Amino acid sequence: MAVTILQGNHADMTDAPAKRLSLPRVLAFSSLSIPLAGVGLPVGVYLAPLYAREVGLGLELTGLLFMLLRFWDIFTDPLMGYLVDRYRSPWGRVRHWVVLSVPILGLATFFVYMPDVGESPAYFVGWMILFYVGFTLLQTARSAWVPAIAVDYDDRSRFFQWAEIVSVLSMLFLLAIPVVLELAGFGVGRMGQVAVMGWVLLIALPISAFLACTFVRDEPVRGDKGNTEKFRLRPFIAALRNKYLGHILLLELLSGTAIAVTSANYLFVAEFVFGLSDGMSSLILMFFFVMAVCALPLWLKLAERTEKSFAFKAAALLSCSSFFIYYLAGQVGGFWPLFIGAFFNGAAFSAPMVLARSMTADVVEWQVSRTGENRSGIYYSLITSAYKVGSSLALGVGYLILGQWAGFHPNEDNSPEAIHGLLLVFCLLPGTLYLLAAFAASRYPFTRAMQQEVAKSLDPRGPEIMD
Repeated sequence: MAVTILQGNHADMTDAPAKRLSLPRVLAFSSLSIPLAGVGLPVGVYLAPLYAREVGLGLELTGLLFMLLRFWDIFTDPLMGYLVDRYRSPWGRVRHWVVLSVPILGLATFFVYMPDVGESPAYFVGWMILFYVGFTLLQTARSAWVPAIAVDYDDRSRFFQWAEIVSVLSMLFLLAIPVVLELAGFGVGRMGQVAVMGWVLLIALPISAFLACTFVRDEPVRGDKGNTEKFRLRPFIAALRNKYLGHILLLELLSGTAIAVTSANYLFVAEFVFGLSDGMSSLILMFFFVMAVCALPLWLKLAERTEKSFAFKAAALLSCSSFFIYYLAGQVGGFWPLFIGAFFNGAAFSAPMVLARSMTADVVEWQVSRTGENRSGIYYSLITSAYKVGSSLALGVGYLILGQWAGFHPNEDNSPEAIHGLLLVFCLLPGTLYLLAAFAASRYPFTRAMQQEVAKSLDPRGPEIMD
């Protein structure tokens, strides 16, 4: 028996002509990227150095705890995906999950972003577990929403493009906080900067949830027969055996690990290798994300003219090249050399993430056409898990390498050899991972022609515009 409060004829809903959402509604959906950016940027760039240095947990312990927490997420993410797929409400498939994530993520944000000096590892682990539960719930629900509201191969890229643009603009706002505080002469330090970011997240979270849930439709994916609501272990196994999804999981693992290594070490590299303050480091990051926004439409245009996998490969190769530039810039130091590296790295930053998620939506539709089951929640939770595996390895293993192999410790005086080791870790690991990702993308088998055949089998009438 279907586990849902939502009643009605699924066939009637899924057989209706596909309609493209208008831009205002796409932007309402994309507003969910604001709180997700309020999680992604601080966690990736600021929180690990904050707890390692200012709070006092130490480099190796902080990396170990982040790694264990991320591995815990690997098990909870598929559970969240199953819950999103199975339990529906009168609001639709995912709206209620978005609403539920607000108090969970909000409560945890207050304690995670505003710790006192000397907080214990238990404090960090406890609140971070709740924090990741709320974040995963929101992220999985948002991603599982896309296959039902985006109607074709390129429309999915449009949704993730606008979501990424809003995300990057939100990151720019967050990055402006350290710059403005430094220029205004407020000596709040990194603790105060992260606390302000936390308040921005707490304010944006309920507003964005309201906009998305009010102005964006929430209905089953075309071809969904309602079988999704029956619990079986088979969909999890089938998802992992899906050769297309397996390929995307590899791409996400490689690119996610590269991004996490870069993020976790950026502030250390900017301070110890290039000699910059937090304000100047944030200013370069702002430019980095401006480049990401400006370049993303070009990558998507390349994907439209070729294939998504080809555009992914090109972006990964540019990212790989940028770390060679970073290494050369590190021999000079200062603001402008780091700025030049960020120019090339930022230009390629957004494309792999956006394209991988758009490729996943294609695979979700292919799977629905074959089985009549919408497993988008499970599929996107596995994508999130792959990314988090990379993040856990980057923080756990990466910080261990920094401390034990390079001999770098942020609270101590570091030798030139230790600082050079920091630069090597920052450049060699991501550069190698992006090179492997480019090779993997060149072998991705799902094409535009295949997706068009799937779309015709589900709805031969084609897309329409919805005001």
